[in-house]
Amino acid sequence: MKRKLLSSNPAVVTGIVLLAVSALVFAVNPLFAAAIALFYILLCVSACFLPQTNFLLPEISRGQTGKNLVALTFDDGPAEPTTRQILDLLDKYSVKATFFVSGINALRYPEIIKEIVSRGHSIGNHSFSHNPFLMLTNFNNLYREISMAQEILRKMGINTKAFRPPVGIVNPKLSPILDKLGMFCLTFSCRAFDAGNFHVKEIGSKILRKVKADDIILLHDVPPRRKEDSAFFLPEIERLLNGIIAKGLCIVPLADLINQEVMNRSDNL
Repeated sequence: MKRKLLSSNPAVVTGIVLLAVSALVFAVNPLFAAAIALFYILLCVSACFLPQTNFLLPEISRGQTGKNLVALTFDDGPAEPTTRQILDLLDKYSVKATFFVSGINALRYPEIIKEIVSRGHSIGNHSFSHNPFLMLTNFNNLYREISMAQEILRKMGINTKAFRPPVGIVNPKLSPILDKLGMFCLTFSCRAFDAGNFHVKEIGSKILRKVKADDIILLHDVPPRRKEDSAFFLPEIERLLNGIIAKGLCIVPLADLINQEVMNRSDNL
């Protein structure tokens, strides 16, 4: 187990090397030794906000197909009426997406969870309460947040494999938790920085300017935070769908893009 941890976690290996170097130079230059330790701390903190570096834990942020394929993902729901409106729009374009749901919203709208799956989409774990500061909490709280959402979905007939951390931030405690739960971490590679549908206007245009093959696209299926933006949201999503097609990209299920199952479902769902 320890050998596997060392070989798969760059943060551990880097920490051991830098600690050894720091110890060797301490007697000669204590300030330089302290600078090495500080550098490692800053490296770890930066990696929390850059999960795609895979420095703190293995993580998937894009596909590796080498083909003109992308995947759509929606975070933070389900929500009324937005999730169902998005489902209708996805049906119109025969597109399958993955919805990373919070446990608390899954409890609130179990029928929408069933509808997501019955329409051929997949479900991911987005923690129980979607606390944006979740990665700053202790191990037990982090485990509880993920496992509670997992248990809620399990009782609905869904065994999801993918966990997406709230606001895309990770920490060193996440890896052993996901290993214990038999899950993997998945983030994204393309987004509009809409802050959870706070900035709705031009979502489609912002993504279309930078989307490329093998991207995992981040969107949200919660209502726009400002009521005056409600009229813009669905047209922006439709503009995005049309634009992706016009760019010669094909939207495929997330599992196909990453060549890994996102969820399993029971026969009685």
